[in-house]
Amino acid sequence: MFKNYLAVALRNLRKNRAFAALNIVGLGLSIACCVLIFMLARHHLSFDTFHAKADRIAVIGTESRREESEKENNVPYPMGAALRQEYAFLEKTAMLAARPNTLVTIENGGQAPVKFKEEEGRAFAEPELFEMFDFPLVQGSLRDFEKPKTVLLTEKLARKYFGTTDALGKTLKINNRTEFQVVGILKELPANTDLRFEMFTSWATLASDSNSMRMLRNWGGIHGGTRCYVLFREGHAAPELETAFAGFREKYFHPEVREWFYHAVPLKGVHFDPDYGVGITKKYVWTLGLIGLFLLITACVNFVNMATAQALNRAREVGVRKTMGSTRGQLFWQFMAETGVIVAVAGLVGLALAWIGLPYLNRLAETELYFDFVRDASMYGFMAVLMVLVAFLAGAYPGVALSGFRPVESLKGSADTRQVGGFSLRRLLVGTQFAISQALIIAAVVVTSQLEYARSADLGFRREGMVTLPLPRNDADKMTALRQQLSGLAGVENVSLCMQPPASGSNWNTTIRFQDKAEEEKWIINYKFADEHYLQTYSLQLQAGRNLSPSDTVREYLVNEEIVQRLGLQSPEEIIGKKISVDHVAFPVVGVVRNFHNHSFHEGIQPQVFASDAGNYDVVALRINLQNAKPTLAAVEKVWTGVFPEFYYEYYFMDAQIAEFYEQESIILQLARTFAGIAIFIGCLGLYGLAAFMVTRKTKEIGIRKTLGASISGIVWLFGKEYVRLIIAAFVVAAPLAWWVMNAWLEDYAYRISLGAGIFAGSLLATFAVAILTVGGQSIRAALTNPVKSLRSE
Repeated sequence: MFKNYLAVALRNLRKNRAFAALNIVGLGLSIACCVLIFMLARHHLSFDTFHAKADRIAVIGTESRREESEKENNVPYPMGAALRQEYAFLEKTAMLAARPNTLVTIENGGQAPVKFKEEEGRAFAEPELFEMFDFPLVQGSLRDFEKPKTVLLTEKLARKYFGTTDALGKTLKINNRTEFQVVGILKELPANTDLRFEMFTSWATLASDSNSMRMLRNWGGIHGGTRCYVLFREGHAAPELETAFAGFREKYFHPEVREWFYHAVPLKGVHFDPDYGVGITKKYVWTLGLIGLFLLITACVNFVNMATAQALNRAREVGVRKTMGSTRGQLFWQFMAETGVIVAVAGLVGLALAWIGLPYLNRLAETELYFDFVRDASMYGFMAVLMVLVAFLAGAYPGVALSGFRPVESLKGSADTRQVGGFSLRRLLVGTQFAISQALIIAAVVVTSQLEYARSADLGFRREGMVTLPLPRNDADKMTALRQQLSGLAGVENVSLCMQPPASGSNWNTTIRFQDKAEEEKWIINYKFADEHYLQTYSLQLQAGRNLSPSDTVREYLVNEEIVQRLGLQSPEEIIGKKISVDHVAFPVVGVVRNFHNHSFHEGIQPQVFASDAGNYDVVALRINLQNAKPTLAAVEKVWTGVFPEFYYEYYFMDAQIAEFYEQESIILQLARTFAGIAIFIGCLGLYGLAAFMVTRKTKEIGIRKTLGASISGIVWLFGKEYVRLIIAAFVVAAPLAWWVMNAWLEDYAYRISLGAGIFAGSLLATFAVAILTVGGQSIRAALTNPVKSLRSE
C-alpha cells in the first residue's frame, strides 16, 4: 500500500512540477530558518550547563540600593576569603579578577621579542575555580598554580605563543613587567561558557604583591570584572546563603558602602539574568522562536492555499478513485503521501540552506556553531518532530478537503469550491500571512529608526574624527612627550590625556558630598580624569565658570548640569566656588559642563565630575582631520612606537566604540531584516497560490464579463479589491500588536523615537507594493485572456 501511495505521489508531483517547486522552496526556507533558530537557542540555553556540579554553583552579585537600584556580578576583593571562613555549607569558594588589554611578550631566541595583545582573555584566578568548573588540565598541576607568578594557558593560546601545546615550564612576560611560568595547559574552552578567558594568572601573584595587599582587604570598593563563585555542599543551595547574607553584611560592614547588598545567583540562570548576567535576555530567544514559528505557519499556509487552488483540477481523479472503490481514508493518506514527499525534499533543501547560512549567522551572532551530522542526536530529533508537524500542518486540511469530493459531481465536472473549504478560509490564511509580514516589517523599521536615532543624535560631544590610543604605562614624562609630539603632527587638530572618552563602557562610579553636608548624596556620580585639553578636544561646552587648570594631581573639579539639578540649585553659577567631596577628596568646583551622554541611550544622563590626575590617564585622545586620516594615523603610529617601543600599538575610533553600545540591537536588526525578507518572500508564494485559485475559480466569470463589455481595468480590480480588503484587514490586526510589542521594546531606552503614524503607513504601503508585484501579472494575464477560450467548454 505504501509503495502505491509513493508511486502515485511521485507521478502527481511530476505532473504538477511548478506547484511542487513553489512549496519546496517555501517550506525549505522556513525549515532552514527554524533549524538555525533552533541551533542558536540551543546554544544559549546550554551555557555552563555542561559542568557536572553546575546545579550547586552560584555567582555572588552586588546590589547597590541608592536613589536607583543598580546590580552587577562583581564583588569586593575580600569576598571569597570571607565566605570560605564563615560558612561550612560552602564546599568551595573561588575568586576571579578579569584583566583586559593584556600585552604578552614572548622571547624569541635572541631575536626581537614577539608581542601579542589579549583584549579580553586574561584573569587572575584561585585554583579552586578549576575544581568547581569542568575546565580540565591536559598538562600540569593545580598545585603549582598555587604559587605566585604562574599561569595556565588554553591549548589554543599555547599554540599561538609557542607553536605547540607542550609549553610547560616556558615563560612569558605580561605588560612588560612580570614574568610568568606556564604550569598548566587547559583543554580548549567550549563555546557555551561565559568564562571566556584563555589565560589564568595565579591569585597568589596578587597576594604576594605589596601594592595589591590593601586592595585585597578593602570592602569599600569594587573593581569591574572581580567575581566570586561558590560551590554548595550536597543538600544546600543559594537560598540558604541569601538568608545568611544579612548577618554577613553586618559583620563585614563598610561605612562607605552601607547601601550594598549581596545575592547568590545560581549559575544555570546567570546567562539570561538581566541584572547579573553576561549574556543575553531570555526574551531574545523566545522572540527568535516565535519568528521561526511564524515563518513555518506562513509556509504551511502557502501549501494549503496552493493545494486547494489545485483541487478542482483533481476532482475527476477523486471521482474515478471513489468509483473504483477507494475509501475516503485511503484518499486522505494518498494526499498525505504527496505532502510527505514534498516535506521530505523541503527538509533536505532546508538543511542545505541552513548549512549555507550558518557562517552568516555565526558572524552576525558572534557564535561558533557547526553541524555535526554524525553525533547530533538532538538535531535529528528536532528535524523528525519538525517534519511530522509540517506534514500535518500543511497536508491535513487539503487531504481532508480533497478526499471529500462527491464522486457524481466530480465526474460531471460540477465540483464546487465549497467542497474544498470555500474562499473564506483562504482569505483568513492569506490575511494571516499579510499580518505576520506587516508585523515583521514594522519591527524592522522601528529597530532601524531607533539605531539611526542613537547614531545620529547630538551626544553633547564630538565623535567624528576622534581616535583614542591606549597608554601602556602611567609614566608622566613619556605621556607629556607623547602629547607634545602628537600635537605637532599635520592632521592632528587636538590632543588630550585622559582616563576615558566622554562615552565609555569603562566607568568609575563613586559617591559625592556637597559642601558641609553630614551625609553623602543618595546617587552615584561618574568620575573621569582628564587634562586641561579635554573639553576642547571633545568639543564639550562650558555653561558656567572656567576650564580645569594644568595639574598632575586633583586640585579642582568640573561638574555637569545634571549634578547642579540634582543638588537642587537654580543655576550653574550657584555651584561655582562651592566645595564637593568626591571619593573623600574635597576641592572647589570651577566650572559646569553642558550635559552629554556618557553611555548608551538605554540610560539617562548621569551626574559627571572631571578632575586632573596624571596617575589615572589610560588613553591619549586625538581629534584628526578625516580627509587625511590614513597618513595621519601612520604618523601617529610612528610617534607612539618611538615613545613606547616595547609595547603593542593600537587605536580605536570613537564611532566604533559607541556602536558597541548597541551591539545586541544591531544583531536584532539584522535578524529582523533577514527574517522579514524571508517572510515576505514566502508570503509572495502564498499570494501566487491565492491568485492562481482566484483565476481558476473566475475563469468563466471573466469570459462572460468581457463578452458583456467589461474593461481590462475593471477585471483587474475584480482581483485587486480582494487583496486590498485582505491587506487592510491584516493591517488592522498587525498594527496594534506590533505597536504593543515594539513600544515595550523601546521602554528599555531612556531616549527613544516615538512610534508615529509614518512607520505604520510605510508598512502598509510596502505590503501593497509587494502584493501588486506578486499578483499583478496574473491578474492582467487573466484580464487579457480571449473570452472564447474561457467559454468554449460551456
